[in-house]
Formats: sequence, structure tokens, C-alpha cells
Amino acid sequence: MFIAVLSLLAGALSVLAPCVLPFLPVIVGGSVSATESKRRPYLIAAGLVVSLLLFTLLLKTTTAFIGIDPRVWSIASGVLVIALGCSMLFPGAWSWIESRLRLGERSNKLLDKAGDHEGVAGPLLIGAALGPVFSSCSPTYAWVIATVLPAQPLAASVYLAAYCIGMAAMLLAISLLGRELVKKLGWAANPRGWFQRVVAVMFIIVGLAVSTGVDRQAQAWIAERVPGLTAVEEALLPEAESRQATDGQPVAAPELTGISEWINSDPVTLKQLRGQVVLVDFWTYSCINCIRTQPYLNSWYDRYHDDGFEIIGVHAPEFAFERVPENVEKAVRDADIKYPVALDNDFATWNAYQNRYWPAKYLIDQDGNIVWSHFGEGGYDEAEQRIRELVGAQGDRADAVAGEQGARQRSPETYLGASRASGFIGSGRYETGEREFTAAAPENIGVSQWTLGGKWRVEGESITALSDGATLSYRFTGQQMFLVMQADGGAEVRVEVEGRRPPGGADVMDGVAKVSDARLYRLVKFEQSEQGLLVTLTFPKGVTANAFTFG
Repeated sequence: MFIAVLSLLAGALSVLAPCVLPFLPVIVGGSVSATESKRRPYLIAAGLVVSLLLFTLLLKTTTAFIGIDPRVWSIASGVLVIALGCSMLFPGAWSWIESRLRLGERSNKLLDKAGDHEGVAGPLLIGAALGPVFSSCSPTYAWVIATVLPAQPLAASVYLAAYCIGMAAMLLAISLLGRELVKKLGWAANPRGWFQRVVAVMFIIVGLAVSTGVDRQAQAWIAERVPGLTAVEEALLPEAESRQATDGQPVAAPELTGISEWINSDPVTLKQLRGQVVLVDFWTYSCINCIRTQPYLNSWYDRYHDDGFEIIGVHAPEFAFERVPENVEKAVRDADIKYPVALDNDFATWNAYQNRYWPAKYLIDQDGNIVWSHFGEGGYDEAEQRIRELVGAQGDRADAVAGEQGARQRSPETYLGASRASGFIGSGRYETGEREFTAAAPENIGVSQWTLGGKWRVEGESITALSDGATLSYRFTGQQMFLVMQADGGAEVRVEVEGRRPPGGADVMDGVAKVSDARLYRLVKFEQSEQGLLVTLTFPKGVTANAFTFG
């Protein structure tokens, strides 16, 4: 309920944010009608709510449009706004289009009972046109999209609906106040008067700005000069917490559900495994924390499987490419995983466990109860001790090939997509779209900060080089650097550390990383942890990068 109320308030606050301010003239101007239609503001608000919800859910819950450049939606929205502006500037032409498409006739049928015969198509299209470009500046919206929606579609839909309702309510209030002011001043009395023409020209200007990306530059300019209105949201937004039982309070383990495919096994249920000790491990194959945990899981499976111990690896994808079964199968082979792996692409089992983390481990006893859980890396000694106690193991412990990671200092996992990006250094607001970047000077890049150079397309969870020679520089602390990348048809990415070739990396030879399928590439490996080294990557056109992780 708290998140729903916060989403409602976030939608209202977003109306005054830099990404929305340029569109207020369109909303207010579009609500004014010489025929004094009372429904125009409500129809515009309704069109916006429906458009924003549909656009968000279709693009985030399906892969139907995964290959479409995000700029396509902005161009389409801009063109539609331009067309609406032209219809207001040249009402005779719009009447001809209405008669050809019979829009006026259909509108009249809808509004006959109310005695309002002004068509609904225009105001609905105004709202619908703004949906794809109207939503990205709220931290609450971004959090729901990036974190809640993949795992809890129903809850996320409620939050998104509350966000849209809050935004629409505020816009509606502004529209009604603006319309009353215009009416009192007598500006809208003549349907072909100067005010209507100014509004029409305003539509065309905004449409051109949206189509060409100038609106994004304007938003960045406003954001740099106007105090942000999102700080309150960021302070209120809570961290997601798992509501699992704590140690000493065993609860019945939820059944595995919604599994689309199995690797290394036929379909398995916890009911079938009753009487055995089971470790359910939530992971995703490009997560460095999961990769560092993997040797322990393999060694435990080898050591205790004959004693009645089983592991179920529940693969819940963080990125879109991790939904592809072939990619997961290759990762399983590369990691030498022998235990069953369940593909939880719809997050059904993830939701059943109320899980929030990669990796996450749930140890289940012979009676089907969760007796221990652990989130993230570490806890290996305790985990093995619990396993040994439950299976009654005697003799030597497992021989894990990876050392305890502990709390060694290193740069944090860093996402490059606009939805969860952090640490970016550069001019303007970092957001989705195509843009030419100018790299920050090396001396201005702090530890765990990064910058881009050249032309890039920024999307919600990735960035893609749009020109040969595009650069990405990151100043990191740690012993190893990894980057999730992919390149259709293969490509070579040049790697430099402080202007020199790197000392080593499993995927780098002579300073070049050969990139093909979507996975985690190790770029740098030192003898010991290093502090604040600047790594510069030079990309050819078409290479996509998702996130840095460090060891």
C-alpha cells in the first residue's frame, strides 16, 4: 500500500519534472475548445493513461519489440503530435480526413446521449501520442520497471496504474485551471482565432522536438539548472526486502512452479525430492556474484550428492538475452554444472519464494522445510556445515576451488542501461535515446565512475555503439574486471589499462577481446587488487554492453 501511494504521489510530482514540463503547453492547449467541450481534458488524460500503461507493459513484459530502436517510438509520437497540430492549424483538412475515416460519425455515436458532438478522436490521440515519451523521469517509475515488473507483474501493474492516475489527475487539474483562465480572457472564443493558431504551432514545435530528440536536450538543460523534484521520491523509496523465515523458524518450502524448461534433468518437484536435503539456488548466468559462488555449489554437489543431497539451480533472468534457453545451456556447460537447472523465465518460482536477490540460497530439509537461507556471496562455511548436519556426512569436507571472497574492497556492480545506471560522468542527463557523447577527461573520472565517447544508443538495460571507435572508460578498484557484452556476427573490442595493454584476462589476447554471444567477458586480471586504474574500451559499431562486475 505504501508503494502504491508513493507511486500515486510520484505521478503527480512528475508533472513538474524536466521530462514533462515541455509537454504542459500541449496538454493545456489541447484541452481548450471553442465549442466548450467539457470532455476534452478528461479524454486527453484518459488517452495518456491508457497509452502509458500499454506502452510500458508491452515493451517490458514481452520481447515482441525487443529489436526495435527506442527512437522509433519517439519519432512516431512526434509525428502524431505534428499531425494533430496541423489539424488544428488547418481545420478544413482535418474535417476532410474525419469524413474519409468516418471518425466524426463514430465520435457522435459515442457522445449522442451527452449532447456533446465534438469528436473524441483528437483529444484521445493527443494523450495517446505522449505516452511513449512521457514517463522516464520518476525514480519510482524506474524502480518499478527495473525491479518489480520482471518479478511481480501484478503488483507492478498496480503501481504503474497508480503512477499514471497520479500523473493524469495532476495534468487534469492543470488543464482545467488553464482552460478556465483562457475562457475568462476570451482567447478561445474563435475556433480560428490567434490563440488556436498559437496552440497549433506549439503542437508542431513540440512534435518536431520529440521526433528529432531536441526535447531530450531541453530536458537535460532544465535538469542542470532547476533543482530536481525527485529527491523526495528517492528518499522515500524503500529497498525491496525478502520476507523469508529467519534461522530457527523453518517454514514449508514453496513448490517449484512456472518452470519453462529443464537442463540436466527431466522436470522435478520438491514433493518428489521429499526425504532428501535440497538446496534451491536462484541465479542468472551473467551475474558475477553467482559465478563466484558456482565453484562452491559444484563442490558440494560432488561431495554430498551420494549422501542424499540435491541442488536445484533456479535460473531467473536479469537481462533479456538470459531468457534464451540456448544461452543458458551454454553457460551451464561452461560452468560444469551437473545438477538440475530450472528456467524460471516468468519469475513464478522467484515470486513463490518472495526472493529479491542474485544469488540466493534456500536450504530445505528432508521434511520439506526451509531451515536456512542466505543472500549474496559468502556464508560458505556455514552453508556446508548445515548440509553436513542434515545429511549426516562423515569424513572430509568438500574441496571448493574458489577462495572465500570476504569483504575485499572492489568497485560495485555497475549497470550501463538508463534504468539502473550509476557512476556516469558526462554532460547532460543520462537517459534513453541516441546521442553523441564527449568523454570526460581522465583526471575528472573518480573511482567507480565511467564515461562514454562517440555515438551510442542508450536503452533501459544496455548501451550499443553506433559508430566505430566509440569508447567507454571506467576507473575501478579490484583484481578483475568483467563486462556483459554481445555482438551479432562477432566483433573485437580493444582494451587498455592506463593507456597500455592489460596484464591478462580470460577473454583478452594482445589487448583485444573477441565478442560474440551474450555473456560475461573477463577483461582484466591482476596478481593482486589494484586501486583506481582507468580501463578504456574501444568498440566497433554494433557491440552491446550491459553491466560491469568486479572481482
